Amino acid sequence: MRREWEPEELIAAWTLLDGDWELVGNKTGATRLGFGLMLKFFEQEGRFPRHVGELPKAAVDYVAGQVKVEPTLLAEYDWSGRSIERHRAQVRDALGFRESTRADEDILAEWLADKICPMVFTDEGLRAALLSRCRTLKIEPPGRVDRIVGAGRARFEREFCLHALNGLSADSARLLWELATGEDGLFLLELKSAPGRLGLETLLEEIVKLRRAKALGPSADLFGGYSDRLVASWRARAMASHPSDFAVNQPPVRLTLVAALAWSRTTEITDALVDLFIGLVSKINTRAERKVEKAIEAEAKKVHRKTEKLFSIAEASLRAPEGTVRQVVFPAVPGGEATLQALVAEAKADAKAYKARVRTVLTSSYTSYYRRMLPKLLAAIEFKCNNTAYRPVMDAVDLLQRYADIPNTTRHYDASENVPIQGVVPDGWLEAVVDDNGVIERASYELCVIVSLKDALRRREIYVAGARRWRNPEEDLPADFEDNRDVHYENLRQPLDASVFITALKEAMRASMAACGQAVTRNKSGGAKVKTHRGEPRWHIPDLGKLKVPENLRALHTVVAARWGIIDLLDFLKESDFVTDFTDAFTTVATREATPREVIRKRLLLVLYALGTNVGIKRVADGGRHGETEAALRATRHLFVNRDNLRAAIATLVNATLRMRDPLWWGNGTACASDSKKFGSWSSNLMTEYHTRYGGPGVMIYWHVDRKSVCVYSQLRSCNASEVAAMMEGVLRHCTDATIDRQYTDSHGQSLVGFAFSYLLGFKLLPRMKNIARQKLVKADADDQVPSCLTGMVADKPIDWEIIAQQYDQMVKYATALRLGTAEAEQVLRRFTRGGPKHPTYKAIEELGKAVKSVFVAEYIASQELRREIHEGLQVVENWNSANTDLFYGSAGTIPGSDKEHQEVSMLSLHLLQSALVFINTLLVQSVLKDPAWQKKMTDADKRGLSPLFWFNANLYGTIDIDMGRRLDLDLVA
Repeated sequence: MRREWEPEELIAAWTLLDGDWELVGNKTGATRLGFGLMLKFFEQEGRFPRHVGELPKAAVDYVAGQVKVEPTLLAEYDWSGRSIERHRAQVRDALGFRESTRADEDILAEWLADKICPMVFTDEGLRAALLSRCRTLKIEPPGRVDRIVGAGRARFEREFCLHALNGLSADSARLLWELATGEDGLFLLELKSAPGRLGLETLLEEIVKLRRAKALGPSADLFGGYSDRLVASWRARAMASHPSDFAVNQPPVRLTLVAALAWSRTTEITDALVDLFIGLVSKINTRAERKVEKAIEAEAKKVHRKTEKLFSIAEASLRAPEGTVRQVVFPAVPGGEATLQALVAEAKADAKAYKARVRTVLTSSYTSYYRRMLPKLLAAIEFKCNNTAYRPVMDAVDLLQRYADIPNTTRHYDASENVPIQGVVPDGWLEAVVDDNGVIERASYELCVIVSLKDALRRREIYVAGARRWRNPEEDLPADFEDNRDVHYENLRQPLDASVFITALKEAMRASMAACGQAVTRNKSGGAKVKTHRGEPRWHIPDLGKLKVPENLRALHTVVAARWGIIDLLDFLKESDFVTDFTDAFTTVATREATPREVIRKRLLLVLYALGTNVGIKRVADGGRHGETEAALRATRHLFVNRDNLRAAIATLVNATLRMRDPLWWGNGTACASDSKKFGSWSSNLMTEYHTRYGGPGVMIYWHVDRKSVCVYSQLRSCNASEVAAMMEGVLRHCTDATIDRQYTDSHGQSLVGFAFSYLLGFKLLPRMKNIARQKLVKADADDQVPSCLTGMVADKPIDWEIIAQQYDQMVKYATALRLGTAEAEQVLRRFTRGGPKHPTYKAIEELGKAVKSVFVAEYIASQELRREIHEGLQVVENWNSANTDLFYGSAGTIPGSDKEHQEVSMLSLHLLQSALVFINTLLVQSVLKDPAWQKKMTDADKRGLSPLFWFNANLYGTIDIDMGRRLDLDLVA
């Protein structure tokens, strides 16, 4: 039972009612108090407390006050003997429960195996489900709960293993057994390893790995009928197992573990191969462009202010039309003849010549180095397509497969071959691919095919058999949509009738445009209005200006520092766990826990601190007074700390923060801001990319932070990943109790697709747009009147409502896929990217996005309050990013790890550590603000600027010391 109770919660759960007093009334003293507590405990938990320590102190005090007995007398209550047995019988009778029998235990174990074990994978979760079942059946939980849980798990494990073994062929079982017994230990390590840095050799290594993984033979439907989460749990267990760990399991379990590993890794390796292929083709093109650019820069010196020089030449020529060039033109230009020669040289390096040189370099690079990947890649991956518009690309891929074994010395395709050109070879490449006689040059054509294939893959128009992220895009959509259309529409809160949807949006567009016109006309828009800039109309929006930090907040921080002093960063983590028990979310991937939980708790806190600060486990082990060895900490990291456990712990801590925040100070906000921050990362990691805006290689972490600095979600992204997809993923997947209906983001986190889906999913996208001055409103219908003050800032073309009506059901289907998480947001949105033939639904989503964006722009122009709200929200996430730099200080803030999983563990550990800082600071601030004097001082401006994200009171460095017996005075109800 939880230890912390708010007063209203005590009243609701621990108040003795009329029927309770009939049972308590004939008892006195310690018996009266003990019985009352046991009765109310049983009502909530469906079981009796095992000892007095399970009873929360706040509940003891509250019930003692009701029965008029001193709380200290509870120590005299006899927790063993005939009296307590009689009391328990009275409680059972009063609540309609009965004692359990051995037959009940067998039935409960069978129920766990059939209904719960396929979905719940932790002992704690199974135990909670068992207790809930006992409450439903009105059975007092058996004393041997752990035995029943173990029996249910064992029974399910036997059934699951039997299902897996029956699906394996004899050859597959033999190969997997060799893997499980360590006969092929080297390949076991290779199978577990992630791909290295982006490059041709990495791609070829992954092709070999995929071929060997497929040779193990687990079929695609091996685990059919079981959830992906279940298979993922067995995969995680296998990934954490050494060959010696496999040996302690029974043969069926061993085989099932390696089967789950091989089955999962085959899909993951296929996905990685597609990522490598796309990245490599982009890399080839980028390198060729850079090489040509450097050569051109060396050949032609850039001439600045060309327009001014050409104007001077024209003016001089008109003044003296009879003069010679040397007399008139050369003196008109600073630098004379040399400058004109430089102009001519630069003009020669025009776009056409540039593209021709890029083609030459690309073809040379491909034929001399990268070409050897093609036959192996085509043999390893099966490409498929459902869109007839991309049939030429598929035909071209088939042609390349037929020629895969033909030596490269054969430079041209046979004249009898039907070689697709349209839709495969860009116009700029035709002269390089097809000569004057119509003969097709093979190497150049192959290069065009792989570029077209890359583009089609990125847009999900071509997919890969056996992949997960790059699978058939139709599988991303909910399979039951047709059967449960009304349910899905209701969950999205959208009308079934497209005309109703369109009418509501039209009204919103007209109302927002009218309100914008009135605000501008009446000068109530904070100075925003239409102005002419270089002959064109533009929005003019005055700068909001910087707000001063309220003096009361400075004083508040001073009081916090004076009362609690400087707190070790590790103590923030430890105290948060004492209050919320977030370490309970860390369950082992092994079959059991042999180490006492209190020891594991201490080690977990040290490991999380090591990962969250990036100082590393070795430094924590060597640099502290905690009595734990490096080996013990590494074992804890290996067995307990993974992505799923970290996300569960973060959700526990974030939910506790939201629950304990006082709305008087923090409000009940439902708004969230999102932004990314670049971190350096190892070049050996496939996620690592060069960032053009921030410079240097690295990865991005995308944060979702509410207006009072509680981070509800974090994601690891590559530098070139879609921020719109990341924004939507965070809103939909944060797994906390936060309700988000307003999402702030910057320019990179918005697009027409983002506006459309945010509207369908029921939250408002509120971006801070860099090019807001150029954004135009859109008319709902062509004959709509436009306020005169908005002249020039309303587009002539209205929204195409017909295509929205036609594709409405399909748009809702995609929105449902995003809501349910049947696929990653980025993979779903890839179908709606620019380039290539437009998907019909994409056209409709664009039109819907224009309409929703027009409403936003009108509201943004009309309301200075909205503009300030967006800027303030984004400032919070900027502050969160600043804290990242100071807290994640080890190794200069470079995220370690050669694969995505290790990097995500570091990211989530930082998220957890920073959330612990926010949680404790929230409690400290609230403790100070309980003083009536402070309550009188705080103004609206103070409340607006109040934030628990500060770290001046945290000791970030120094000796690492943890005392599990030392507590902070957090002024909580015990």
